[in-house]
Amino acid sequence: MDVSAVPRVSEADVDRLAEQVGLRIDPADRAGAAMALAVLLAAAQLVMEFPLPEEIHPALVFRP
Repeated sequence: MDVSAVPRVSEADVDRLAEQVGLRIDPADRAGAAMALAVLLAAAQLVMEFPLPEEIHPALVFRP
């Protein structure tokens, strides 16, 4: 993934997502929340794009 592929998250996206999960985000914090969400989405994209061999299967239950 290159830098141009980093997801763009707007403050409107933050408002919409926060409403869906019942969060209230102070207007002064929306820009920072949008940046943090973009970084998290980029990290998740890297994990999801990592190739795994066919014989590897995800665990149904995580047990540390």
